[in-house]
Amino acid sequence: MDKNKLWLIGSVLVTSVIVVLGVLLGVQPQLDSMNAADASRAAVQSTNAGHVALLARLKHDFEDLDALTATAEALAESVPSGSAMPAFVDQLDAQAQAVGLTLTGMTVTEAQAYVPLLPEVPAAATSTGSAAPDSEGASAAASSAAAAATPAPVALITESNFAAFPLQITVTGTYAQVLEFVASLQSGSRLFLVHGLDTAQASGEETLVDATISGLVYSLVAATTSVG
Repeated sequence: MDKNKLWLIGSVLVTSVIVVLGVLLGVQPQLDSMNAADASRAAVQSTNAGHVALLARLKHDFEDLDALTATAEALAESVPSGSAMPAFVDQLDAQAQAVGLTLTGMTVTEAQAYVPLLPEVPAAATSTGSAAPDSEGASAAASSAAAAATPAPVALITESNFAAFPLQITVTGTYAQVLEFVASLQSGSRLFLVHGLDTAQASGEETLVDATISGLVYSLVAATTSVG
């Protein structure tokens, strides 16, 4: 092998070494940097997309802010913090005047811890002997429907944050006025659960009755307050 061939082989080897070293020391770090930049850009784009979605939701909520505020105020009036009895008395007086009867009194007893009132599910009818299969299926279906229709307690409403005030309201008016007054109580701004109505002939008035309406109003209780 002559000297020229040796130089040629050596030049090829040196060139190969230079190319390999160039890739390892120069090109590869640039490729790694580009890949890192791509990954960072994708992360930023994903974050920006989340911010855009959040901004759109906030914009939508802001458009409904007045309606949400009105709803919150109505709920706060329906179930206030504390008894708020003076405001409730004003409501009763306005409702009594609206239907034309006389509000003669109101008695409020001590607040009680809230206990959910759930309707009882009728027990499935049991049959003796050999009952028809279709009858058994109908009974099971009726029981399932009744169970499904029974409302479940709301987990956020507990005896520690919700209280009930038993009260009795006495009014004097015609029987029709009393019924209209009871209807207004159940649809008024303050949540009122009517569970009793007693009437008696008003003394010396053939067309009037004295009515006693029993029920419950509710209020929110601070977490540090004990009820019952």
